Amino acid sequence: MLSNDLIDWSSKMNIKSLLLGSAAALAAVSGAQAADAIVAAEPEPMEYVRVCDAYGTGYFYIPGTETCLKVGGRVRFDVEAANSYVANSDLGWRTKSRAEIYLDSASDTEYGPLKTQIVTRFDFDGTYNDGVHTTTSLMAANIQLAGFTVGLADSAYSLFTNYAGDIINDDVISYGGLEVNQITYNYDGGNGFKAVVSVEDARLARNGTDVWGNARYVDDDNYKVNVVGGLGYSTGAFGFSVVGGYDSHAEEGAIKARLDGTFGNITAFLMGAWSTDGDTTNAFAPGDTYGPWGDWAVWGGIGGKFSDTLGANLQLAYTDNETFAAAANLKWNPVPGLLIQPEVTYTKWDSIDEDQWNGMVRFQRTF
Repeated sequence: MLSNDLIDWSSKMNIKSLLLGSAAALAAVSGAQAADAIVAAEPEPMEYVRVCDAYGTGYFYIPGTETCLKVGGRVRFDVEAANSYVANSDLGWRTKSRAEIYLDSASDTEYGPLKTQIVTRFDFDGTYNDGVHTTTSLMAANIQLAGFTVGLADSAYSLFTNYAGDIINDDVISYGGLEVNQITYNYDGGNGFKAVVSVEDARLARNGTDVWGNARYVDDDNYKVNVVGGLGYSTGAFGFSVVGGYDSHAEEGAIKARLDGTFGNITAFLMGAWSTDGDTTNAFAPGDTYGPWGDWAVWGGIGGKFSDTLGANLQLAYTDNETFAAAANLKWNPVPGLLIQPEVTYTKWDSIDEDQWNGMVRFQRTF
C-alpha cells in the first residue's frame, strides 16, 4: 500500500510541474508580444497639400517645396457650317474637338516671382481618328522673372494690344503673329503706364510662306531676328496702346494703335494698323487669306453684358484692299465654367470678288 501511495503522489507532482511549466512559458510569450507592441514605431503623419494664395486662386504648394503650382485647362467642341477664312467653303458641316492643359508655377525670389507657363493643345478635326487628323501643339513654354519673358509665347505685337474683339473668328483680317520664341521685357509703372521691348525668332520666313499661305521673303541669313516695341497708358475707363514691329527678312514692318473704353456694362475698342509696304505681307502685316492689307487695316468692336450669365459682342474689320469682315456672337454661361457661344460671320474679299457666310456654335468647359 505504501508503494502505491508513493507512485500516486509522484504522478501528481509530475502533472503539477508540467502545468506550472506550461503556464510560465505562455506568460513569457505573452510578455514578449506585449513588449513588441509597446516599442512598435507609430506611422508618420501625412503631409497634406497646402493652398498657395500669393499668386492668385488655384495655386497649391508642391509638397516638400516652396514652389506653387496651378493646373488648369479647357475642353472645346465646335460645329460650323463653313470656314470664315476661305471663300466657297460651305460644303458641309465641320466639327472640331480641342483639349488644352495649362501648367503654371511660381516661387518667390529676391527679384520678384519666378514663374513658368506651359500650354499644350490637342486637336481632332472630326474626320477620322487615325493619328493623322489628331494634332498636338505646344502653345506656350516660357520663363518669367523681373519683367523678362524668355521662351515660347504669343508675339508681343499681338499680345501688347490685346489681340482684337471678344469673338471666335477675330483674325479673318489678321492683326499680327501669335506663337513665337522670344526674349521680351515688359515694364509696368504701376501708374497706368506700360512698355514692351521684344526680340523674336524670325526663322518662320525660311519656308517661303506665312501662316496664311502668303509669299514671304527667304534668304540664307537665318541669324536675323524680328524686333517689337510698344508703349501704353490706361486709366479706369480708357486705355491707349501703340506697338510697332520690324520683319528683318522682309525688311518691312507695321505700326498698330488701339483705343479701349469701358462704359458701365459696355466695352468698345478701335484699332488701326499701317504697313510700310502695302503690296506685300510681313510678320506684322499678315493680310488675309488672299493677300495683303494694302497700306492699312482697321478693326472695331463693341461688347455688352445683359446679365451675369449672358453677353454679346460685335466686331467689324476693313482693309485698304477692300476686304470686309464682320462677326457677332452671344456668350451664355448656364453654369460656372461652361460656355455656349453661337457666332455668325460674313467676309467679302474684293480682290477675288467672293464672299462667305458662316454660322457656328462652340461648347467650352474651362477648369
